Amino acid sequence: MRKRLRGLCCQLLAGVLGSVPGWSVAAPEVVIDAPQYRFTPGRELQLDRDAKLAPEEFELSQTLRPLLAQGDYRAAYTAIEGYREPRSAALELLAAQLLGINGDYPRAIVAYQAALEQMPQLTRAHAGLGTLYLMTDNLKAARDSLAQAVVYGAADVQTFAQLGYLNQQLALPWSAITAYQQALMLEPDNGQWQRGLLNALMASGNFASAGALIDELLERTPEDVVLWQQRANLAMKERDNIRALASLETALRLGDKNAANRLAAAQLHLEEGNYTRAGALLQTSVERGALDAQELYPLVIWMVNRSAYAQARSLITAANTRAPQAGARERSLLAEMRGRLALAQTRKQDAAKALTDAVNADASNGRALLALARLRLDLGQLSRAAVLFERAEVLPDQAKQALLGRAQIEIERGNFGSALRLVRRTQERFPGSYELDAFVQSLSNLSAVQSSRR
Repeated sequence: MRKRLRGLCCQLLAGVLGSVPGWSVAAPEVVIDAPQYRFTPGRELQLDRDAKLAPEEFELSQTLRPLLAQGDYRAAYTAIEGYREPRSAALELLAAQLLGINGDYPRAIVAYQAALEQMPQLTRAHAGLGTLYLMTDNLKAARDSLAQAVVYGAADVQTFAQLGYLNQQLALPWSAITAYQQALMLEPDNGQWQRGLLNALMASGNFASAGALIDELLERTPEDVVLWQQRANLAMKERDNIRALASLETALRLGDKNAANRLAAAQLHLEEGNYTRAGALLQTSVERGALDAQELYPLVIWMVNRSAYAQARSLITAANTRAPQAGARERSLLAEMRGRLALAQTRKQDAAKALTDAVNADASNGRALLALARLRLDLGQLSRAAVLFERAEVLPDQAKQALLGRAQIEIERGNFGSALRLVRRTQERFPGSYELDAFVQSLSNLSAVQSSRR
């Protein structure tokens, strides 16, 4: 009975110790190249038919007409600036547009505001002011000004497109969809507005419409990397890994240089069991310096746990080429990866050496400490294992495993009372460890039998 209980305790504790916490693989994430929107204050003057120059400004208009016809906008504004009488709304609107064309946005904004003080319904002033607010990153004010322009009758493509962009930036995707659709009614083949609509559809969760639009756009431009990125992103949101993989691979083949997308493709290949392709993608990232040891670690462990030893070894070898320049933490992780691969292949002496190197490089590497302690325990080197478990116990993330490792050593030594105290200490330190209740009962029985025989 005593022998059976002892064996059961060892078996159960070994099961609890079997998985080392502290690492996880982040979910794959597709990075989409940001669309390039080009909004400008315009190079053409667009006066409002509701705004007329005042009669006293007629002489000035005679001076301005040839300058405007020649495109000499700086000289035209200089002439307006020299006009000392109160300016009409039309003249303020003209001054604002000239300032905008000349790149003087702060003064152009003031001029638009002056025009609107006289004529609050001046459509071109609201639209021009909104554009300048957009270009100076005052997004809320830009959206409000452009919305006012639409209220007063603006129906040009730039106003709708800008409203689409602003609503998207302000996390109002449904409003963005409406605005982009209006812009596309006026310019149905404008790729910039099509991309804007696609982004808004994705942000709104309207995946069916987004998918249809992506397919339509890909028929026209099948070599567009961003569209394949979008297709992959959409497929991942719909949990269609195969479609996501195919899209990412196409994007990579067409020249996608984003390391995050190469990593996402590798992770999807890992999930699908395509270890050779995953390894090739990851090795490219390692060789280009796009993956450090911290990022590589969970991926190598994934491969080791699934017996993809050749691919894991290649990645470790590639990463080791950077070891001489690496810091202590990175060297420790690289050594730990070698150790875990050796453990999986039952090369225990190689594993012991590599894990010792990992601990020596970084004494705070609790995962390596626990792995080495368990290996020493497995080799029957109880004293050496005990020291390692004690070192690991001071590290918060490994304390529970370390305490249970010490308990297992005491069981191996036949010190059931000491093992019981360690398990109870574990329960006190980590409330909710109900899986240990069975150990406590078994160890209590063993301790009682042991005490009765003394």
